[in-house]
Amino acid sequence: MKAKFSIKIIAGIIVLGMLASCSEDFLEEFPRLSQSDQLTLSTFDGLNNATAGAYANLCHTNWYGAGFVITADLKGGNAKRGSVSSGRYIPEYFWINNPDQTSNLWTTAYNTIARANNVINAIDAGFSETGVDQEDLDVLKGENLFLRALAHFDMARMYCQPYSAGRDNLGVPVILVTENAYPERNTVGEVYDQVVQDLLNAIDLLPETNDRGSDGAWATKWAAKALLAKVYLYMENWSNAASMANDVIENGPFELFDEADYTTWDNGGYWGDDPVNYGNGGDEIIFQVDGSEGNSAHGYWLAISYMVDPSGYGDIATSNDLLNLYETGDVRADLFLEPEEYRDEFWTLKYPGRTGKEPKREYNVPVLRLSEMYLIRAEAALNGASGYSPLDDYNAIRTNRGLTDAATVTLTDIYQERRRELCFEGNELFDLARTQRDLIRTHYDGVENQNVPFIEGGSALDNYLWAMPIPQAEIDANVNMEQNPGY
Repeated sequence: MKAKFSIKIIAGIIVLGMLASCSEDFLEEFPRLSQSDQLTLSTFDGLNNATAGAYANLCHTNWYGAGFVITADLKGGNAKRGSVSSGRYIPEYFWINNPDQTSNLWTTAYNTIARANNVINAIDAGFSETGVDQEDLDVLKGENLFLRALAHFDMARMYCQPYSAGRDNLGVPVILVTENAYPERNTVGEVYDQVVQDLLNAIDLLPETNDRGSDGAWATKWAAKALLAKVYLYMENWSNAASMANDVIENGPFELFDEADYTTWDNGGYWGDDPVNYGNGGDEIIFQVDGSEGNSAHGYWLAISYMVDPSGYGDIATSNDLLNLYETGDVRADLFLEPEEYRDEFWTLKYPGRTGKEPKREYNVPVLRLSEMYLIRAEAALNGASGYSPLDDYNAIRTNRGLTDAATVTLTDIYQERRRELCFEGNELFDLARTQRDLIRTHYDGVENQNVPFIEGGSALDNYLWAMPIPQAEIDANVNMEQNPGY
């Protein structure tokens, strides 16, 4: 990895022992050799702090702090441009991204991978310290394997054709050792295989509870199993997806939110609550990103809670296409704000600002929830995984959201339920892609790309819009980096 890409990654290694994650400009200007990896990673405290630093990037505005989540829902049709607009996310809404104007997840995710790799590699090289048990080192390694897997998985979803379109399509570089090099892109299949292996290894090493905290913001054995269930879903490995989701449902310490939990903090519910008391009686969160301003990667005014707030930047409003999916009595339909000054326009209340703090710049972003495990198990069962009742799983969610039991369930029902349940959590675009379904938007104010077809069985060029272009800075920096077809 050379030039800009190399400098950013190497800078991430240099400051690995710091909890702070810095701006991209600072990363590029930081003296590359001012501190050695050996100094940072020579003690258990250094490894532990480096691991905490690897978590920090998750709330960056390029990732779960805003961009990754917003892009998936805006391009997926759940969101639209709001009447209150700062001019952000326009290319995503219109599907007109190009190599100079694409997702910036690339730099942030590879910075995280670099941090994780250095801890993993230091432990694998035989790190030892008096008074430090192997179990403690195993937990650190497991956490970093989980973070490395999540980073590779999210980049594959953003920059690659879906696994269901073929294992041999261009993936992203699988980086297991951070070094100066010109990495080529692995195949999609190779990326997913590495993600699966990292998660299997993490499951063996991680505890069921993490001593760092009980707020769901730290990797555990259950988080690794839940992420693996989701990865298997994307791979259409129905048996393993159902089995892994079933393990989390049946054996994990989680409970579905009920109607009272599935509301905002000011009504006693989960959304926007303080991380110490998250859930308020409904412990559904398996893994989430803590968006406290104390996290040095926090985006402040660019945070997701401010981007979806009509009294803030307000760029990301809710489409009627999503709102029309809710039945009467569904508590989730109340999780949208219609301001008096913008009648008939709605914004999600999933990120209302933690405990009412103003300005609304703090949040928790759920990455893995128990409800998704039910939906994964149901979808897998409808695709042939035996021994499970998709109707029971479907109704488990419905009855906890204020609705009555359904008599039947189809794949279309599950797809719509995922949309209702997981909206504004960064899933819809990728759900459409992995199932090779067209994007169809009724509530849309653009001229082109209102509907974007996914040609089932088509080539990467046929469906090029469904994979974000690799950033031009990376193409310029790496002679071996191949751009996605169509760009």
